[in-house]
Amino acid sequence: MRKELIKISEFQRRKWGVGGTPLCSQAIRNQLRDRKIPGEQIGKIWYVDWAAYQRQTGNPLVDMVLKGAA
Repeated sequence: MRKELIKISEFQRRKWGVGGTPLCSQAIRNQLRDRKIPGEQIGKIWYVDWAAYQRQTGNPLVDMVLKGAA
């Protein structure tokens, strides 16, 4: 399964658009730490796995099964 790691600022732009009101960077980092959003920390910088994020269904059980099957 391929990963597409993007910075938090790029995630904010892709998810909420240019004129949208995104979550702050700290809130997104907390969600990454809590594994609510797929991603990883490389050095001191957090990245969101955009490909895995787009595959999420919103159902935690289905997401867990799909993550295990990937």
